[in-house]
Amino acid sequence: MLQVSKRQARHQRVAVQPGPGAALEVVEAEFLLELLVRLNEQTPQAFANRYPAAKVFAATPREQLDRFFNSIANFVGAEVLGCLVSGYEAIRFEAINEAITEAHRAAAMELGKRGLFRMRDHILSYKTCYMDDCLSYLADGRQPAEERFSFLEYLLMMCGPRFQQGWRVVEERINRFLQASSLRIAYRDFTFRPVDAALIENQVHEPFWELIEDRQWANVRADMEQAFALRDTGGPDPAFYAARALESAIKVISNVNGWSTGNEKGAASYIDNLVSQKNGRFVEVWEAESLKQFFGKVRNPTAHGAGDAEQPRLGKHQANWAIEFCMIWIKSLVARM
Repeated sequence: MLQVSKRQARHQRVAVQPGPGAALEVVEAEFLLELLVRLNEQTPQAFANRYPAAKVFAATPREQLDRFFNSIANFVGAEVLGCLVSGYEAIRFEAINEAITEAHRAAAMELGKRGLFRMRDHILSYKTCYMDDCLSYLADGRQPAEERFSFLEYLLMMCGPRFQQGWRVVEERINRFLQASSLRIAYRDFTFRPVDAALIENQVHEPFWELIEDRQWANVRADMEQAFALRDTGGPDPAFYAARALESAIKVISNVNGWSTGNEKGAASYIDNLVSQKNGRFVEVWEAESLKQFFGKVRNPTAHGAGDAEQPRLGKHQANWAIEFCMIWIKSLVARM
């Protein structure tokens, strides 16, 4: 498990500018609580263990990987770790060193290695800074790309909570570097994921996640994230969770608009609420038929027990289609609200 030290908890604070004559007020930032919760949970599985390198980087030229890691090393040093430098000389690099040390420990443990790189101490302890060692490792083309992605993911996870709302800008920059290097990988919610097509990522995925950020869509988001996690790790029936996310979105829309009666029996009844002429025809008849067919022909056969018959299963490409179908529909329905 990743651990947050008492030193880190003591020094990671936000200074609030005092008023005239007032003493400097130091308040605990919300990111600290979030950081403690996140890092004391079970360490997330490493990128290298989630995705076989042979599949992710099989057709990726060395030059593209070098370009990305050179860009990300410069960016992380200047815009991420650089923001953790303290104004107090005695603890100037402490937050940086804590983040790098914990990320290194987590990555090495998950990858089954004694260590990934050496962190050198200065003769004066308060001048010790592991940033150069960390960035040199990220930019070292001799190191396996999947292992560098694993370390980078943990490092960003350690730093992210401090940025709070500003982390969206960091995500955007990282995704720009990935796209500029022609890597079929996307970064969101502290996680790197392979993407099937850049076009789908840009036109469907990003707008989708932005539309369901509000609390009322929490179940939709959780189920779709589970669908992606199962798809990416070869888990069972990712399409089931994607369909459940779509059904949740339909129910939320019906409930929010006051169309639900309490007598609904399954997704089809809620779809009827959306297509009802009395309710203003939120979806057209042909759209309702498409949705019902998906639940009837795709979701239901795999969601229920098969008895003594063979359990229906979707193939890889079918599961990908089902997930994209659900995302596109959720995006369309929520955008109509």
